[in-house]
Amino acid sequence: MRARLFLMLTAINFLDAFITGAYMLIVPLLMVKRGISLSSIGFVFSALPVAFLIFRMFFSSAADSVGFRKFFNINALSNFASALLYTVSASPSSYATAKAVQGVKDAAIWAVNRNAVYEAAEGRNPQMASSTIYFIRALATTIGAGASGLMISRMSFEQTFILLAVISALIFAPAWSSDTARRGHLTLKELFGRLDPRTVEWRVWRVALVMSLYTAASTLAVGFVLPIFLSESGFGYWEVGAILASYTGVGALLIPITLRTNPSMEKVVFVQIFLYLPAAIMIPLTGGNLMVAMVLVMGLGEAVSRIVWEALISQEAIGRENIATIIGFLHVPSNLISIPSYVLAGVLVEKFGYMASFSAAAILFLFYSVTALRNINKYYMIPPSA
Repeated sequence: MRARLFLMLTAINFLDAFITGAYMLIVPLLMVKRGISLSSIGFVFSALPVAFLIFRMFFSSAADSVGFRKFFNINALSNFASALLYTVSASPSSYATAKAVQGVKDAAIWAVNRNAVYEAAEGRNPQMASSTIYFIRALATTIGAGASGLMISRMSFEQTFILLAVISALIFAPAWSSDTARRGHLTLKELFGRLDPRTVEWRVWRVALVMSLYTAASTLAVGFVLPIFLSESGFGYWEVGAILASYTGVGALLIPITLRTNPSMEKVVFVQIFLYLPAAIMIPLTGGNLMVAMVLVMGLGEAVSRIVWEALISQEAIGRENIATIIGFLHVPSNLISIPSYVLAGVLVEKFGYMASFSAAAILFLFYSVTALRNINKYYMIPPSA
């Protein structure tokens, strides 16, 4: 294990996920406060996966040759810029611009994040290393969501975004201090050659399509829907922040357990279905403490499903020469499906109510769980101790 590199990755991921957790709460609530309709919010949020998809593929293709440091610095700069843009946004188009910049910051870190973690692990249990980083991100997202709820209860939205811009600037320190150096020269021909989808095996696309089912489910149930639903259910800003923090927090607590027990994928899939499906259906049908409990149960089910998600990625990426590019292709269908999913979430809630959005998410999550298990059983070749 390259300890210094892993420490830098931990710092970068904690700060980035903290800001992501804050955005998860603040942005949809601010747009509702400004009188923007749910369908318009859906269109605004769809700008993120568009930007993410475009920049992620170019970043991933370049990262296999030029290393990681540049992209961590792009992440820091985009975090800073997105916070400032949110500060001055007042219309759907300006919010969409800020959301697109947020997509660039996500694209920059995820173009290289797993590959950097695999390199830091030096072949020694890469799945545990990536799960540890996911634990750090889940913990930071939890803290970010909870802290932002408290911040917007005590100061203005604009002041909160300025504070997040200051926090974003801190990412530059570990980004510049990382010891990932340039690996070689990259020509435009090589860059675009790696982006040719015809070079990708069908099994990679098959797994990528399975992963997109999870993304669609999560977008319909959580995305911007959950914080707005909680707010409209009568919870204050700090209470919504605390509930969202708990939603991600139960997942953060789960990761250390799975790292030690190494459960079978069949058990994991059974548990995630058992937790997620009934909870997603019950959330819009209940209220008060019972509804909050169902939100947490659904969060636990989604957290469990991340074990399967990481297994799908690692089985296709580890051992390949162009790891970052393959991981990028694996996320293409997920980013494409999230664009109409954001729009559909707003339309479903406006036309049919929250029950429609949560029910659609439950059905998609069931399909994801079943098809993911089939693909892991068919292709998974990495031994449990790897």
